[in-house]
Amino acid sequence: MSRPTAIGAPDVLRAPVLADLPAGRRVLAAWPVEQPGQGTTPARRGIELVSADPQTAQTLTTTTVPLPDTWLEASLTGFTVYVAGVVGTTAIVSAAATDTALTAAVDLTSGRLVWSVPDVAAQLLTDDTVVVRFRDLAKNELRGLALADGRPRWAGVAGSTVWPVGASQALVNLRTVENAWGGSQVIDTATGRPADSPLNGQPGWSCRSDEQDLTICSLAPYTGTDAVLAFDDDGTELWRITRDSGRAIPTVTAAWHGMIYGYTDAGPLVLDGRTGQDKAVTASTAPLLVNEYFAVGAASPPSPERRPNY
Repeated sequence: MSRPTAIGAPDVLRAPVLADLPAGRRVLAAWPVEQPGQGTTPARRGIELVSADPQTAQTLTTTTVPLPDTWLEASLTGFTVYVAGVVGTTAIVSAAATDTALTAAVDLTSGRLVWSVPDVAAQLLTDDTVVVRFRDLAKNELRGLALADGRPRWAGVAGSTVWPVGASQALVNLRTVENAWGGSQVIDTATGRPADSPLNGQPGWSCRSDEQDLTICSLAPYTGTDAVLAFDDDGTELWRITRDSGRAIPTVTAAWHGMIYGYTDAGPLVLDGRTGQDKAVTASTAPLLVNEYFAVGAASPPSPERRPNY
């Protein structure tokens, strides 16, 4: 599945997204397109959302989300388009540049544009909320939009990067132009209100999902990992490995369906995501990508540290 584009080079694209729809599994990808003018109709830019069969790569449907006329006139530095995710049969797509953005919802059954909101770029999705970042050079602000109609649910949360924590919470990196030190705060994605969490406070946290019902968060403010914590779907802490736990803290590289992959000075290993205990004390690699079919990672080098060359 490929598309030529008149806007930018291939690095404006992000990875495609798999979606399980009533009609079957689909691969979704977004491309920037430029629609030439015809007669008195001016040219304009858009986001082309393409749905394809993952077995044959055959394009099944396409939907074009129009961008404002100003996008054609502006010099778009850092331009990118992407599928932020899918909830049910609704796909969220975004286009973003350094100082502007647009986020839209597309119904995958009908191919209909459901809503479109300017000046915001999608960061993550929950069952009923799209967390977006207001695109402005002067400030970093996160907002919440209703998945159903794009209406504002909350606003005014200062922060930059955001990660999901369970099904209804998000970890916000509080670092902004005004707050260079940063920090971290977990919020309720439905309301934007702060939530109690052991992740609150110190900067350097990042999280990843096992694409099932676990979230694994690592604290690495400088070099190396200082802590690893696991949470279930409602944000409850399940286990932790810290510097005072008497265990070597792993650097986590991937998580998939209850398994946590990573490495310590002793080499690659696998943890049980539910308990945090060693599932396999030795492994051939610490994969960067895992799914139900395969794992991709560097071979473990024959060195004293036995660390993968990442």
